Amino acid sequence: MGTHLGATRSPPSFPRPIRQRSGGRSERVRTKVAEAVLSLLSEGCSSVSVAEVAERSGVHRTTVYRWWPTPSDLLREALTVHTARLTTPDEGSWAADVSALVFSLADFFSDPVEMAMNAAMASGADPEGDEVQIEHWMPVMVGLSEIVDRAKGRGEIAEDTDAGTLMYLLVSPLLMHTVLFHDTPDPQLVRQLAAAVTRAFAAAP
Repeated sequence: MGTHLGATRSPPSFPRPIRQRSGGRSERVRTKVAEAVLSLLSEGCSSVSVAEVAERSGVHRTTVYRWWPTPSDLLREALTVHTARLTTPDEGSWAADVSALVFSLADFFSDPVEMAMNAAMASGADPEGDEVQIEHWMPVMVGLSEIVDRAKGRGEIAEDTDAGTLMYLLVSPLLMHTVLFHDTPDPQLVRQLAAAVTRAFAAAP
């Protein structure tokens, strides 16, 4: 997650508006541009320019500049595509939801693009880009934490369970492996993390 959780701030009270995708040619252009931005970031670019994206995507520079006039605009578009594969699991139980979410996050944080963005964010080299990532990720994390509300409704965890604390505990070990160790979390570690979190928040019998 180009992450996002390192900042001590409260999630926004409303989700960030998402650009509506109309399909057709405009959708193809947006996809090309987003993929070009992600490709450049995966190569270690802490920021991207309109000229670089135009050359990489094959989209005319004038079009890129008209739709995404700043590097922040390009990053927002790319993040929308990048995080689209993350969905909130609904496996029917607290333990199954936590396990599915941890494995999904471990796979996502191991993506070369995500690893590069997280490393760049950790360096603090692009404060404006960091703000864009935080802005984008807060609503995403709020959505993923819906597993907490469902578990409360089933009586599987305590009513005072804090979703933010849960997400910190899930995300931090995974980021340690991908950002600090430059390594993909081992499946056994992922299973152990899921089990530990499940037990830690489970309601008393």
